Amino acid sequence: MTFERDGHAETEYKFEATFDELNAKTKVLPPLCNPPQLEGIDDLTSLSYLNEPAVLHNLQARYAMHNIYTYSGIVLVALNPFARVPLYSQDTLEAYAGRMRGELEPHLFAISEDAFQGMVRDRRNQTIIVSGESGAGKTMSAKYIMRYFASAHDDTKAQDAAPDAISRVEEQILATNPVLESFGNAKTTRNDNSSRFGKFLEIRFNERHAIEAAYIRTYLLERSRLVYQPASERNYHVFYQLLAGADKDMRTRLGLPADAATAWDSFNYTRQGGSGQIANVDDAKEFEHTSNALGVIGVTTEQQGHIHALLAALLHIGNIDITGASERVGAAIATDDTACARAVELLQIDSTLFCKWLTKRQIVTRSEKIVSNMTRAQALVVRDSVAKFLYAHLFDWIVRAINQALTCGDSSAPTASFIGVLDIYGFEHFEHNSFEQFCINYANEKLQQNFNRHVFKLEQEEYQREQLENWTFVDFQDNQPCIDLIEGKLGILALLDEECRLQQGTDANFAEKMYKQFAAPGPKPKPDAPAAFFQKPRFGACEFTVRHYAHDVAYEAEGFIEKNKDTVPEEIQNVLKASQGSLLPQLLSDPSASASDSAPPPAQPAAGRLS
Repeated sequence: MTFERDGHAETEYKFEATFDELNAKTKVLPPLCNPPQLEGIDDLTSLSYLNEPAVLHNLQARYAMHNIYTYSGIVLVALNPFARVPLYSQDTLEAYAGRMRGELEPHLFAISEDAFQGMVRDRRNQTIIVSGESGAGKTMSAKYIMRYFASAHDDTKAQDAAPDAISRVEEQILATNPVLESFGNAKTTRNDNSSRFGKFLEIRFNERHAIEAAYIRTYLLERSRLVYQPASERNYHVFYQLLAGADKDMRTRLGLPADAATAWDSFNYTRQGGSGQIANVDDAKEFEHTSNALGVIGVTTEQQGHIHALLAALLHIGNIDITGASERVGAAIATDDTACARAVELLQIDSTLFCKWLTKRQIVTRSEKIVSNMTRAQALVVRDSVAKFLYAHLFDWIVRAINQALTCGDSSAPTASFIGVLDIYGFEHFEHNSFEQFCINYANEKLQQNFNRHVFKLEQEEYQREQLENWTFVDFQDNQPCIDLIEGKLGILALLDEECRLQQGTDANFAEKMYKQFAAPGPKPKPDAPAAFFQKPRFGACEFTVRHYAHDVAYEAEGFIEKNKDTVPEEIQNVLKASQGSLLPQLLSDPSASASDSAPPPAQPAAGRLS
């Protein structure tokens, strides 16, 4: 190259480099910047240079313009403003009805309409997956999506032969939100209304494309929250609503404190987090809303009274004082224990047998039955297991009642088409992570795999079949090795189940088995091997780290065995089944309820995904 300066002779410069050197320099150069006219564009796939800094900058630019939604192909990226925004009025909803995606600004309603049009146009069932980390706003997003389907396309309702019936179903679909939030949501460190379970809502349409029914499947209810809450967190909302909203007669009947403002501090299961209130939330009003919503889905006032009695009984069970100074003495419950007396009265069960099997266990051999004392620690575990067992069955009963109402009693009736909305736990990474976070993050690994398959694998296979030119294969991280680490033949879950089957199984032995299986001394595992996604801690015992797609998470193995078993002695189950009340035997009559999580929804083509 030749340069000429004013008044000076020409100077020639030579630059020489091989292709290998140029390629090496390219790897350390910063990503290319997009032109200014693309700043704040509403679809990330339209950027000239698609890289992480460009994506983050574009999202930041749109957020600064008060646009919290951005497309990325079939994906809608949502940024939680943690404030109320005027984006979901009825006028806005109606504006998106019947419009093609791209005609208006990116929005939840646009994704919903796209799913509806895909169902009508292609005659294929659709699914919207709402995913993201804990506190990202998934629950609110799912609520607005459900509201869109229940409120849009009034013309289809008018043509239906029974518009009143359909209107009733739509009302019941919207009523499921306060009910499930009350019994399945709780305040966490990241979110005041965090869903502690996953749900798949199947909105069913008839031949005229009007809503005729709906069906809900639930997953992974966080049972342990009932008996333990970390600092600044709460138990499920329904307990605080009951304590704040019960009238004087109900408080007397249920044995609840007279002072509604401080009643939460009287029970072990509601005071562990240190706070019973949420800013700007009136639990007494929420109790009224929940009661009204239960009525909409067909739960009678009498049944609601039985539910309140069971909830109060659970609170009293948490206050049962179990003593026992040593293993030789054994656990015991005082005969004048007020909490125990209240609990058995509300449950309408035999007090003597209940107290006996809370503190003793029975071992059955071929020739005899041996009854032995439990230690205080063992009895406390059984007490808490009983509470979790009852609440899980109550939750499942409520879901069954919802489905009974939404399907008019016939959940297996054929349907012309449906749109599914999947709202499940977000990825969780806290200071202390246990079995609950492990299950949640495992579920998110499976969701991420589904996302990779639809967005990368299937799309690029189609490009290859079409032999497109000027297209470069996009390399992406396949999380299959991490999934194999968890669910493989000799994976973490298999080792956990094996240790649970042993009578003397311990968390320490479980951790040691993982170390031997995945972190044994020797050559470093290949990058795509399951063992490469497992890390043994340098210091400390009973811990392990999994390299998830979103973040490396260190889990404390302590408690994995007990939480995976989560069993209630058969003797106590028999005592509960013999209750003289009308609700408790009904809760426990279905052997499938709470025995395992619902089967996963059938795989359907995804119309969109909300991140």
